Amino acid sequence: MNKTFTCHTLALAISAAFSAPLAYANTTDEPTNAAVERVSVLGSRVSSRTETDSAVPVDIIDGETLTKSGFTELGQSLQSSVPSFNFTRTQVSDGSDLYRPATLRGLQPDQTLVLVNGKRRHNQALLGLNGTVGAGSAGTDMNAIPLIALKDVQVLRDGAAAQYGSDAIAGVINVSLKDSTDVTSGYIQAGSTTEGDGGGYSLGFNTGFALAEDGFFNVSLEYRDVDGTNRAQRDTVGSSTVPSGSLSDEVRYKQGNADAEFLSIFYNSALLLGEAELYSFGGFSKRTALGNGFYRSFNDAAKNVPQVYPDGFLPFIDNEAKDTSVALGLRGDFSDDWQYDVSAVYGRNAYDFGSEHTINASYAAEYIANNPDATDSEIAANAGPRAGYSGGFRFDQLTFNADVSGAIEIGRDEPLYVAFGAEYRKENYEIVAGEFASYSCGRSNDSSFASVIDDSVFAACGFQAFPGLRPEAAGTSSRNSYAAYLDVETQLTSKWLVGTALRYENFSDAGSDLVGKISTRYDINDDFGFRGAVATGFRAPSLQQSGYTAFTTNLDSSGGLSQSFTALAGSSFPAALGVNNLELESSKSLSVGFVANVSDSVSVTVDAYRVQIEDRITLGSLLTPEQVSFSPEAVAALEATGAAQANYFANSVNSTTQGIDLITTYKTELAEGDFNITFAGNLNSTKIDNVNTPEGIPTNVALADTQRSFLTGGQPKQRATLTFDYDTDKWGATVRANYFGKTEVDYFGNNHIYLGEGFLPTSVVEAAVLIDVNYSYQLTESLRLDLTVNNIFDKRPDELGENEVLDVITGGAFRYPVRAVPYGFDGTSYSAKLNFTF
Repeated sequence: MNKTFTCHTLALAISAAFSAPLAYANTTDEPTNAAVERVSVLGSRVSSRTETDSAVPVDIIDGETLTKSGFTELGQSLQSSVPSFNFTRTQVSDGSDLYRPATLRGLQPDQTLVLVNGKRRHNQALLGLNGTVGAGSAGTDMNAIPLIALKDVQVLRDGAAAQYGSDAIAGVINVSLKDSTDVTSGYIQAGSTTEGDGGGYSLGFNTGFALAEDGFFNVSLEYRDVDGTNRAQRDTVGSSTVPSGSLSDEVRYKQGNADAEFLSIFYNSALLLGEAELYSFGGFSKRTALGNGFYRSFNDAAKNVPQVYPDGFLPFIDNEAKDTSVALGLRGDFSDDWQYDVSAVYGRNAYDFGSEHTINASYAAEYIANNPDATDSEIAANAGPRAGYSGGFRFDQLTFNADVSGAIEIGRDEPLYVAFGAEYRKENYEIVAGEFASYSCGRSNDSSFASVIDDSVFAACGFQAFPGLRPEAAGTSSRNSYAAYLDVETQLTSKWLVGTALRYENFSDAGSDLVGKISTRYDINDDFGFRGAVATGFRAPSLQQSGYTAFTTNLDSSGGLSQSFTALAGSSFPAALGVNNLELESSKSLSVGFVANVSDSVSVTVDAYRVQIEDRITLGSLLTPEQVSFSPEAVAALEATGAAQANYFANSVNSTTQGIDLITTYKTELAEGDFNITFAGNLNSTKIDNVNTPEGIPTNVALADTQRSFLTGGQPKQRATLTFDYDTDKWGATVRANYFGKTEVDYFGNNHIYLGEGFLPTSVVEAAVLIDVNYSYQLTESLRLDLTVNNIFDKRPDELGENEVLDVITGGAFRYPVRAVPYGFDGTSYSAKLNFTF
């Protein structure tokens, strides 16, 4: 009998006999409308269950705590509050200026399910690309949700696919929107870095009002405009007037955050219709960011046209993301013991790339091939556009849910709590081609042309640094899925809670799976209890993974920039290497822990976990014809693309992730104020158990060391926060120490780009402690001033040395690592925030 069947059988037996955990309960003090309050704590569908008596670990961070961090993005605010949540910074990686991978317990962004008001939220259209944490995954864009709209955020740190569906292997994050009425609040915030850049401001506004009897409508607006930062230095690459090896006259590279703008409007509402409740929520957000690629040298024959850019140029990438969502549902009571909830949720994400201060070098190359006696001014005039649309991605999702929950008296003090339901989901994915000049090889687009600098080198096709998406890559794909679940939960005794969940889900393109979960909690007394869970789970390959194909520009093994290609799943290149399609990921997870109230003031929770994932989907390394020379079919397929290197998606990895979460809190009254100390820590490690290599394919083709290093070393293995918080009626202060463990990856190391002996093999970001300070003063009954300094001691990664690859290939321009940087490299920032409530 296989292990999966054993788990399902055991779960079904316990379901039939008695139990299973998962859902919510209100824990915030913000004014709400009690008639419409339904859920608030993940982990049990029993409405009276709170996070303190849950059988699985749940963090609840209220909206005010999130805004005290001084950060304006939800992802950064969560990172400062939940150590098992990471929000890695990266730069010079297409889309990274808006998209940052949000991960839980060291797994991939798409292995954490995000809910809003308990309903599944759509994923983003854009994939994390090669050479970053979360490469090959399309998670949920956390920063599309405005902080001003949040009542609280709940984080379930446990595998929950059997409870909430595909993607919940690492856990679940539920975002609760404000439902307050007769209160108007908002803020004006401005800040900068101590280096004088990164300045900007943010505005937020929230209000709510009653609708008829016991109904409400709450709306939030948020806007921010932030200048970019730059930590690059003058380089030694050289120009037409400065010899190579000498410092440039000015800083020409950029290493830092992009100029960014954000606008959003979100709403949350409910209205009683007789005995039922009609509810709706949703929002729209638009974000833009002007990112950049690497500097193109003046004498780079393939990429530059000196008649246009005599000293080289820095190409810019104009990122734009639009996010739309709306939910509509009806819930009510069948009886005193049974409730129903029927809903539909639609979400759409659109991501577009534009190129600025760029060029398609093949335009000038073709012109001079046809006009060999052309003057420099004629070449410049016929060198094609310097900006344009490079293409985009679309993803939308429509989800229908029908849920029923209630209690069955079984002759004991506690009833049998039962929840069951069904879900149907329709998803669509689209790749939109860029304009002709963004991808073409010259105006004719029928052959390659010699560079205007060196006729022994072909001029690169398409825009620098984001070559446009070609028409042959454009297209649409879609799928549907349906699911049914059963949750059962009960108290076997007054001290022993047991629960189980079963879920069957079927995807039209990837197959089906039946998964289960068993969880339990035993309270020794009122102050000490054990808890634990065992579960199976799964994740279907996303449409973004199965339907993605594009040309990009990436570093090759010599440190140069080469045109790269990601092959469509099942196409000729991966098929030649034994990969014909993508299959379901499957997981097994185990967690055990305890909850202890040491005294009236001190509480401790400890939870250890282990997550095994089989057939984990990864985006492989970029492969050259030399690396796949053992397969003539693969070489031919790669050469047919015209790219220098290519990669593809595959179920290439079996992995095990394990760790421990520790949270200790101390609460007391001090000098007529509330004094709290919270320590939260996470130890986490991932190891590769097996590389799933098709017969005859070398292991390093299926999973190269670069990808392996991001999976096992790209995120901190130790994270901790120590927070001191003091509040009185008039003022308050918060001091938080954030600890980030070391990260180490091959990317931008000599293992990735070989420059000879003596260069460091990997890129390392050393462990660091960042101290944040917030002071709050109540100016009047309606006005409060917050002053925040983040990273007050200006902690940054160690600067690159002369023996580091990134320093060499940028001519000393880049000061810090740019991959796997969990806390960024901007240094100290400060802000002032005026809050109002009336």
